[in-house]
Amino acid sequence: MKELQIENVSSILNHFYFLIYEHYSVKDMTIGLRSYPSIAFKNHQLGLTVNICGSDFGCECDDYEVYIIKKRFLSTKIISVSKLMDNNKHWKNREKSISNYSDFIQQNLMPVIRGEKWE
Repeated sequence: MKELQIENVSSILNHFYFLIYEHYSVKDMTIGLRSYPSIAFKNHQLGLTVNICGSDFGCECDDYEVYIIKKRFLSTKIISVSKLMDNNKHWKNREKSISNYSDFIQQNLMPVIRGEKWE
């Protein structure tokens, strides 16, 4: 079990390392006994967080969900990356894997990641 968790954390960090170049840092990491790991990357200057949330093992849902969150003083805005993938004809039928989430963000959401626009 421990090896699986380490592999999953390593995979997330490997696929989302591009966020480090965009001035994000690892804000939070959670490793559960019965769930996939979750990692949150935060850009403090922009107030943006990218949350990679792991689901419970054996759950009939996707292993991971990815959200981009923008918090301001009195508001919170959330983009569900999986919903955007489902609405995109090229990504609709692809597996919701860490690799595909990373590729989708890098190909379609970099202006959001850089704080240049909001979906």
